[in-house]
Amino acid sequence: MDIELSKAYGCLAGVAIGDAMGSPTTFMSPEEIREKYGFVRNFIKPPKEHLIHGGLKAGQVTDDTEMTLLVAHSIISCEKIDTECYVKHLLRWVLERGLLETDYLGPSTRSALLQIIQGVSIEKSGMFGTTNGAAAKISPIGIVNRRNLEKTVNDVYKICLPTHGTNIAISAAAAVACAISAAFNDDSDVNGLLDAAIYGAKEGYKLGFRYPSAPVVKRIELALRLIEEAKNEEDACRLLYEYVGMGVAANESIPSAIGIIKLANGDPIKAITLAVNCGGDSDTIASIVGGICGALQGIDAFPKHYVEVVEEINGINLREVAEKLLTVRG
Repeated sequence: MDIELSKAYGCLAGVAIGDAMGSPTTFMSPEEIREKYGFVRNFIKPPKEHLIHGGLKAGQVTDDTEMTLLVAHSIISCEKIDTECYVKHLLRWVLERGLLETDYLGPSTRSALLQIIQGVSIEKSGMFGTTNGAAAKISPIGIVNRRNLEKTVNDVYKICLPTHGTNIAISAAAAVACAISAAFNDDSDVNGLLDAAIYGAKEGYKLGFRYPSAPVVKRIELALRLIEEAKNEEDACRLLYEYVGMGVAANESIPSAIGIIKLANGDPIKAITLAVNCGGDSDTIASIVGGICGALQGIDAFPKHYVEVVEEINGINLREVAEKLLTVRG
């Protein structure tokens, strides 16, 4: 398989695998996960009483993967990265499925879409969006703008603006997309990804509506320092959970995701399983680390049956999406 296709396919597969594997442990503490599951290493069915994911099948993805594919399909259909085109796809998907009447969507996305429906412009509808929803869906931007960090940041802004228009959310999303973009470099390695994430966080912070909160890049620096100081993997995950955070806030979960990537040394399965068992917003964090590490290592880094499960259960063809994304340049 062509190396670029392997990386693009690996990125999307990592998003889906991490999302599906992290679904049952989402919003649980590390202690609750250990008590209920021990250590999660595979797809399991979320319990019926789960706050958000009750009723999902083992291997079924959540809105993180669905939104990622929505971004991808908007790019493919319009043959470019365009804010209005993306919003049209997003609104159609949400309204056709009646998602505004459910808790399925993230809080920033739901709030922004309600405003857009009420007539608020897409330039202002996302001015209070601070959650990790933008970073969770942003991987197609890194694929399309592979090896071009400056263009990646600019196009991240286009996708973030309608729902996650704050500098905090844009900074987090740019960190993720830039890491994926850098993964396509011929000499890509974990350190290169970390440097690209820091670049994206800094440049993304200059864009969007100012929001008074801890900068993503400072939290990334803290996360990386904690990983270096940790006694072992369990201690590292505890430090990330307690000092950086694993919640839905963009300046918690994305810095922790970057820390996990360093801890796993870019291994996608190790990064995903660490994220799944760390607690908090584990499906989103696991999907982000899976996407970044999948772009670095390529599709062959994943056990074949993992890819087959998420594609079959969810009725998706990730290789086809990857192929089409590679035909579009930002």
